Amino acid sequence: MSKLKPKVLGIDDDVSWLEQLNLILEDDCMVCGADTIEKGLNIINDNFFDIIILDLNFNDEEKSGLDILKVIHAMDQGVDVVVISGETDYRKIIKVIDSGVTKFIPKPATPEKIRSAIQEIITKRESKRRALAHIGNDSQNPFIGSSPLIYKLREDIQSIIDSGTKDILIQGESGTGKELIAQCIANSSDRFGRMVSVHCGAISDSLAESELFGHEKGAFTGANTNRVGVFEAAKGGFVFLDEIGEMPLLQQAKLLRVIQERKIRPVGSSIEKQINFRSISATNRNIEQEVQKGNFREDLFYRIAKETISVPPLRERREDIPELVYYFLQKEAQGKKIDVSMDAMRMLQAYTWKGNVRELISVVYKITSRLKEGTIKEKHVCQALPQFANSFSKSYVRKKVRIFNTESALEKKRFEEAILQAGGNRTKAAEILNISRATFFRKAKSLGLVNSRV
Repeated sequence: MSKLKPKVLGIDDDVSWLEQLNLILEDDCMVCGADTIEKGLNIINDNFFDIIILDLNFNDEEKSGLDILKVIHAMDQGVDVVVISGETDYRKIIKVIDSGVTKFIPKPATPEKIRSAIQEIITKRESKRRALAHIGNDSQNPFIGSSPLIYKLREDIQSIIDSGTKDILIQGESGTGKELIAQCIANSSDRFGRMVSVHCGAISDSLAESELFGHEKGAFTGANTNRVGVFEAAKGGFVFLDEIGEMPLLQQAKLLRVIQERKIRPVGSSIEKQINFRSISATNRNIEQEVQKGNFREDLFYRIAKETISVPPLRERREDIPELVYYFLQKEAQGKKIDVSMDAMRMLQAYTWKGNVRELISVVYKITSRLKEGTIKEKHVCQALPQFANSFSKSYVRKKVRIFNTESALEKKRFEEAILQAGGNRTKAAEILNISRATFFRKAKSLGLVNSRV
């Protein structure tokens, strides 16, 4: 079955423009048009749309596009609204942007610019759809995203689950979700999901054997009862050796024997116990480099890494960030209706994320805890990431100003050429530019090409 195309509605009093819009988007979307506000609202009332493309100014209409934006959102909160307009009054433009439109595109808009904007919105909607699909299915989706790196990671995890490998090593930076992968493997491989965790870098040498192998009552001062170690406590399930790269060499030697022989001897006991377990080790260090430096036993490395999973950092899969953001918004927003502007999402994708997914979760939580409803904008990202805001904002503003000045100069040149081509006939010039006469006069006035009495 072929995938349904996104549905787009154009509302504009320029019929020829609506026909062009259909030609521009027909390959990717199902497009229909309305040349009056009333027709547009009637169509919305009877149909669901993914995207509505709206003009602001309508000839012979009391209401403007700005007036019906609230009506549109009241009728369908899930629709994305794109405003394509020749409006030059910056106060109106700010009102439009603040009213919740997804995108504002100034006229004249090239087909490439329109297609690019619509495709960006479609991609965003697909990210939201995939994120929502993951809600409530976490155990089978340890990683949210659709990038090639995440697809490969899922394949690697499934391959290891299918193989039944006993000793697995997961390598990845802090915050990438190594424990989540370990629990996913345990849940999929063991019907009881048994997994006992131990942080290898947090065990002191004096308590290491007791923590790992257990002890008998009276084995040392303070040993008032028998204690079961983590390997025995697993009872045939998984032992998760977190941050194994931080384990001291003396403890590594003791761990090697357990991994190799599947036997333990509790502290204070003379009897060895045969035990059954599977191990998953995790580290944020490069173990092979640690072996070369003499910080990690080579023989232990080969024992714990019969299969290896490498988890990519978030900065290497930036295309997954929108899907992750929408996923965590659903988890953290507590029923609040919150969206993300495209500029804010670009900022989130531009950030380096040294803390990886864990840091992204923290930022989403900070923003949603402060925002009651509405849309996450650049200012909210800057507030949540102050260490990033200053450098990004300065370059971002410079880029915005440069783009605005360049577009204004190009637009003025286009108008001048049209006026010359029309021999000074401004009505004909409007036809050449493929805009309405009223729009031509408003825009020409703002560009300083006609005086206020025209």
